[in-house]
This record gives sequence, C-alpha cells and structure tokens, in this order.
Amino acid sequence: MFKTGIGFLSLSLLALSTLLQASESDHEQHDSHVHGEAKLLIVLEENALEIEFLSPAMNIVGFEHQPKSEEQMGRVKAALETLNNPDLLFGLPAAAKCVIESKAVESPMAVRDEHEHEHEEENHSDFATHYHYQCAETTHLNKIDIHLFDHFPATESIEVQAISNRGQQKIDLTPGHSTLEL
Repeated sequence: MFKTGIGFLSLSLLALSTLLQASESDHEQHDSHVHGEAKLLIVLEENALEIEFLSPAMNIVGFEHQPKSEEQMGRVKAALETLNNPDLLFGLPAAAKCVIESKAVESPMAVRDEHEHEHEEENHSDFATHYHYQCAETTHLNKIDIHLFDHFPATESIEVQAISNRGQQKIDLTPGHSTLEL
C-alpha cells in the first residue's frame, strides 16, 4: 500500500509539473523564468504531503551566477540552510501532526568547482526543493502558511498548484496574501 501511495504522489507531482510547464509555454519561452516569481507544487494524498518549491536564484540569493566572493558564498550557504529547514518555510497546523520525513534541496550554486568557475557562462540558475511529510491527522490540514516571502523578500509572487482530497487549485500568493487554504 505504501509504494502505491508514493507512486500516486509521484504521478500527481509529475502531472502538476507537466501542467505547470504547459501553462508556462503559453506565455514564456522555453527554459526561461521570471525574477520575482516562484512556483510551489503541493500534493496531499492520504497521510502524505509533498511540497516542491522552484525559484530563480535571483529571488533567493540576489544573483544567478556561481558565487564570486566570500559574501556571495555566504548568501548561498545561508539560503541552503534556510531551505533545508522546512519548519521555517511552511506553517502547518499543529493538529495535523505532520512530521518531515525527507527533504532535498538542489541548486547548481551548491557545488563550486574552480575549473568550471573559470569557464562558466552567465545563465539562469534555479533552486529546487522537495519536502515529504507524513501527517497523522490530515483532516486538520486545512491550510499552509507560506513563510518563503519572509526569508526571500525578492520573491514577489508564488504560483501555487495544489491537489488534495478537496480537489485541485491554482492560486497566486503574495507577501500580503501568503496562506494557502486546502
């Protein structure tokens, strides 16, 4: 049963990603992103909650190239520490009894190879995170407070696509409206 649930969650996230990419291609060029905007994909199935966050590096650290100074390396390190602490980023109702089971944070800025640094081209870099929770009381998981704006103030809006037992929704969150009702 557990593998079937994870398979469904993976398929749900894949479907959300596909929908997200299709909607992007309607108004943006392939592989482009918009500074100030980020994406959040959420799937709640049975007791599992999956959250995926995608953002241009500009929103997170203020630049998109490999860090070129100690100050920039410090910004990347601080961002990675924050992104690796989902309790800082997502306020889940205590009554839902959600526990983080796994997390992954990816960015090309996380690894710095001096040889590659010498030959790097200026290009767009993104941060991608994935969080997997188990929630004992999902009936109490009726909202998620999104604190990403507090930690990454260059983020102006977050496009959220969510699937739960209450259906699918797409909503844009802003610093003044940062609670997702499930």
